[in-house]
Amino acid sequence: MLQFYFLSILLNIIAGIILIYATNFMSEKNAPEASSDIGETINAGMESDSAENGEDDSLFDKKLEFAVNSKGTFFDDMTFRLVIAILSGLTGLMKLLSTVQDDVPVIGDLIPACAGLAACFALLIEFYSQKTDLTLRMPSFVTSVFIGGRKYLGIFCLIAAVLHFIFPRVLFL
Repeated sequence: MLQFYFLSILLNIIAGIILIYATNFMSEKNAPEASSDIGETINAGMESDSAENGEDDSLFDKKLEFAVNSKGTFFDDMTFRLVIAILSGLTGLMKLLSTVQDDVPVIGDLIPACAGLAACFALLIEFYSQKTDLTLRMPSFVTSVFIGGRKYLGIFCLIAAVLHFIFPRVLFL
């Protein structure tokens, strides 16, 4: 169905952006002091630069501060991430089960479906670890791929979405 084709592309792009650029709450939970020190150092540097230039509220400084300190954006909202995770998982599952006009079942859209399911799993692990006080004990493979390789997984999601958009009838895409 074309609806799942579009949703797969859109959700893989959004999940990829979240995994690459948004705040990694798993690293913040493990080392909150280090991340706050970096943010304070960057903010102090920006304040000193703006004080030297005599411009307290320039547009460039606000954009730079927003880019460096992205807390408070909708990409950092845990509810938004949960919704994206659930929708990515459902869309990935439906891409495995449904085909688009004369496409090969299951393997016709294998890479975008796997990218959506992997992004779902990574975002759900992060959501659960933030909402619970318990320490997650996962196998080293899961930890290295879905937590440590978060940016690589995001790049995989973006590449899968772009290739799926450009080459709609190619096997595995």
